[in-house]
Amino acid sequence: MATIPAQADLHECPVVESRAVGAYRLVSFVAPAIAEAARPGQFVMVRQVGPALDPLLPRPMGIHDIDSDLVKVLIEPVGKGTLYLSRAKVGDRFSVLGPLGNGFDTEGTGPALIIGGGVGAAPLALLAGRLLEQGRKVRCLLGFKTRVQAVVSELFSEVDLDVCTEDGTMGRRAVVSELLAGCLEDLGPDAAGAQIFACGPDAMLKAVTEAAGRCGADAQVSVAAHMACGVGACQGCVVKVAGEYRRACSEGPVFPAEEPEW
Repeated sequence: MATIPAQADLHECPVVESRAVGAYRLVSFVAPAIAEAARPGQFVMVRQVGPALDPLLPRPMGIHDIDSDLVKVLIEPVGKGTLYLSRAKVGDRFSVLGPLGNGFDTEGTGPALIIGGGVGAAPLALLAGRLLEQGRKVRCLLGFKTRVQAVVSELFSEVDLDVCTEDGTMGRRAVVSELLAGCLEDLGPDAAGAQIFACGPDAMLKAVTEAAGRCGADAQVSVAAHMACGVGACQGCVVKVAGEYRRACSEGPVFPAEEPEW
């Protein structure tokens, strides 16, 4: 039987910020224990505290960033649960379980390339900040469909940043895998020593994996899956990895790029 990870706990957290960032909603809540324990790439299960039982299940949210005792999540309102959470106001309270998942392995000394697609950019600001604190050279490549999504790139102001949109309304007109190909080409022989971190849709992750394989770079990918419990009990988020099915919540969501079967 699955158990809640030792570092995770259930917290009732007051919301202190809720604002629109393009197509998304940036929500910050007070959660000192989570803020202290969280690693880049981990996530939390979030439900709004209140009498309503619908939606019943919490929603998984990548930890976008941490500021002292504040945890920040980036919500894309696409369904009943995320729409409900996106309407949270300052003073509302969230029931939050976390931190959950295994996160990114940031051990390394070579150049770091961070690749995000759409709401896959959500957990990457914390990663970028931690890598910069380590003294790493960091370049962040973010791809979106349109400008209304790409506005979220403004939250990445402290890194070397390239942005693209599929319709050309912000940044270069391209998909983010094209930016990665150009970046790896610029690195030349040094590309083999790069460390790539990626989060986004499967097609993007597959392209990142292939690009990393061609140049011999180490790559890690954070996969997306529907989750009900977040701790591995419900078996609802399995993905095929290295020939077997693994739970994205408890055995992921981050895997070595060569392992998931796209």
